[in-house]
Amino acid sequence: MSDRPDIEEMKKKLKRAKESDSHMLDERLDSGSPPETQQNEPDGGVPEGASDPIDDEAEEEEAVATFHSRLMNENRQTAGHYFVDEDEIETFPREDRQPERKRRLPRPKFTRAHFYILLLLVLLLSVGTLIWYVFSSASDIKTINISGNELISDEEVQDRLHFDEGTKMFSADLSQARENIALLPAVQSVELERKWWSQINVTVTEYRALGYVANNADYYPVLENAQILRGYPSAPKKAPILHYFEGREFNQLVENLDKVDAEILEGISEIYYRPSENSSTRIHMFMNDGQEIVADYRTIDEKMNYYPSVRKEIGDPNSGVIDFEIGSSFLPYGSQEAEEVKAGIYETPVQAKYIEDVNQALADVRDQLTDIGGGE
Repeated sequence: MSDRPDIEEMKKKLKRAKESDSHMLDERLDSGSPPETQQNEPDGGVPEGASDPIDDEAEEEEAVATFHSRLMNENRQTAGHYFVDEDEIETFPREDRQPERKRRLPRPKFTRAHFYILLLLVLLLSVGTLIWYVFSSASDIKTINISGNELISDEEVQDRLHFDEGTKMFSADLSQARENIALLPAVQSVELERKWWSQINVTVTEYRALGYVANNADYYPVLENAQILRGYPSAPKKAPILHYFEGREFNQLVENLDKVDAEILEGISEIYYRPSENSSTRIHMFMNDGQEIVADYRTIDEKMNYYPSVRKEIGDPNSGVIDFEIGSSFLPYGSQEAEEVKAGIYETPVQAKYIEDVNQALADVRDQLTDIGGGE
């Protein structure tokens, strides 16, 4: 606005008027009275042609008032207020003027009626959603996850569930399915869980396989509860193959193998029952690292847990026979002691004496029955 020529011209006019009035006022103030009152006139009369002192004082007051009025206009002009004709000055609105605040309307009150209406809407929505879920495909079982099983297959677990993918989620009887799966001989425990909205998780915990027994070309797991998992043939892994164990020797061996570290048990390839006239509890083991061990099945849990440290003392690539039956000694292959131990092992019976007696008795009964049948 200060760059407009009409405004600048008006400022110059006002400045000249201010200087003229100020000069006039200063002259009158210096003289103490108007020039007309400086003449020496006698008391009691006014010279002819002279102005009345009363009129001069009025004019002086009027001039002072005019000066003060112009001075106030100038101060207002300096502050940005110009008292000029509206036709001569163009006004502009201030761009930084803030808009007037809108009057806030009072918020509606939340009454008890509003609460009941909202509650009714929620209930209707919930019932509608439930009806849609029950009668639509959203409630179908879409995924069945089976985990934790190694000895039994997923298909056998699936058959015991008595429901399948596509069955309604709410109609699956998990309690009955849990009982059916628990009847499998390899299963120690089982957990079934609904994972809403369309998934069921089956977690199986099996008995640990501590060994395998051979039957023709098949191998059956020996579980930690001393049960042989017949009907579930599988390749031996993480456990040894057991030979010639029966009855209480078998049960005692399985009980002690359960106390052997899993990593050491995995390193045993085969265990043979090798009783002798002097020791009816002797066993002969072959390790995957090439070592042979002679031990007592009653103390195998204690002795075999020291095997890693003994193997470290022997060092690689040395191999031979480790005697854990009484103490702990290493007999390298080629030595006379090792040959004597191995010869004694293979010459002894492969079964306990009482088992041989039982087998002989059964053979005698069989022969007698055969003779009776032939006589008839």
